[in-house]
Amino acid sequence: MSELPLTLVQIAADIPGARGARRLSPSTITRWILQGCPIRDGSRRVKLAATRCGHRWLVYQTDLDAFFAALRGDMASEAPERTPAARNHASEAASKQLEKMGA
Repeated sequence: MSELPLTLVQIAADIPGARGARRLSPSTITRWILQGCPIRDGSRRVKLAATRCGHRWLVYQTDLDAFFAALRGDMASEAPERTPAARNHASEAASKQLEKMGA
């Protein structure tokens, strides 16, 4: 494996935090490693794969990508298929809204 592992601080610096925080807290990533995070439907929890090296955790980018992919799940299958009539209705509503805005 040629990629270098990332520390939790490095990962946290690249992920924006919630509620206006500039970055994610490293303790949040530690929680993902130890307790996991529930997937979208809530049926199970996914843990972030990491290696303990001395006093710190190391995570490979591929493991981080796999973790987020598992949390995301197959979002395409969750999206409801719109009927042609529903698409027409949405298109007409969007046209009316654009006309109101002066476009």
